[in-house]
Amino acid sequence: MAFTTVLVLVLGGVAVGTAVIGDREGRAAAAERRCTADDLAGRWTSGTLFLDARSVDSGNSVLSVRGDEPTQTGSTMKLITASAALAALGPDHRFTTTVVAGTESDSVVLVGGGDPTLSRLPSGQDSVYPGAAHLDDLARQVRAAHPGRIAVVRVDTDLFDGPAWHPSWTESARTSGSVSNITALMVDGDRDDPTEAYSLRSSGAVARAATSFAALLGPDVRVETTSVTPPAEARTLGTVRSATVAELVGTLLTHSDDTLAEVLARHVAIAEGAGRSFDAVQVGTTRALHEDHVPTDGLRLVDGSGLSPDNRVPAATLTTLMRAVATHRDGLEPVDRGLAIAGRTGTLDEHGRFTGAARDARGVRPRQDRDARRHVRAHGRHRRGRRGPHRVHGVRRGDE
Repeated sequence: MAFTTVLVLVLGGVAVGTAVIGDREGRAAAAERRCTADDLAGRWTSGTLFLDARSVDSGNSVLSVRGDEPTQTGSTMKLITASAALAALGPDHRFTTTVVAGTESDSVVLVGGGDPTLSRLPSGQDSVYPGAAHLDDLARQVRAAHPGRIAVVRVDTDLFDGPAWHPSWTESARTSGSVSNITALMVDGDRDDPTEAYSLRSSGAVARAATSFAALLGPDVRVETTSVTPPAEARTLGTVRSATVAELVGTLLTHSDDTLAEVLARHVAIAEGAGRSFDAVQVGTTRALHEDHVPTDGLRLVDGSGLSPDNRVPAATLTTLMRAVATHRDGLEPVDRGLAIAGRTGTLDEHGRFTGAARDARGVRPRQDRDARRHVRAHGRHRRGRRGPHRVHGVRRGDE
């Protein structure tokens, strides 16, 4: 019998979850020789076990240990955010950054469209975000449309409301390079080094973006970072667009990108008419999950990345969602494609994991595996940032 297991371990305030998708007799027999869900539940000795196992085909419960009790999520929250983004925004949606003429003839306004992947690197040079739009492309368009002198760059960041930093997040999340301030205008996820995933983030994401853009327009261009609202009839001078939501979801999941998760959660809230701040994530995401036929009872969603210890989601909610992901139902194939593969891609290919004695647990690349059910997906953390939702083979215990 095919089955799905979602397991969440809460230990020291860190939530570690595992989602398992098995197939038919051959894999079931191999798994039984190593461990079974009953054996795993029976010998769990650390923290508190929250486990839900159910048939992929029928949805019937196989095993549940506190499976209906809401618990901390860790990076399993990214599965929820990614799925909600596909439902609310659609896989082909892109985020647009615009420059419009200012009220004075020598001013322009850089309008943040909520694209954290916008890059200050030269076009043709990749940041951590594949397919990103580039500021120099935007600057070329502006110079062509505005041949006169540009003296000042102003910003419009009103797409998102504050606060930019969730009060339940630790400052170490910023200094470790896990997440930035969440603003509608930033470049390279506000990393000091656009090519380094865990590069330090600043406390001035908007200023970094505006200053980087102004430098491309010419010498001595002044920057003002207090948000302004340009006139509705303001002339558009240039636009650039992000990769698609489907592509962004893949990047989010493979690399467990907190900033990208938070921005997508904010866009979901806006699309669902819930608001523009962290406080809108609960309503926005749950509304979108209804479109994926995922139960939302007991959910407490305070952010989109799972950084907050205040999130609460039952393991049974994740199994329901993972059944839809495994079968590519409701347009969720990009979630399946984005899951990192143990020892192959993303955060599960870091720090020598799945080498040596752990090599047998290395995953299979998607092109070698045509059946989405032949995977184990694990969710959790590692010392540098966090592991997000992942794909591996075999059931394993949390490593924190």
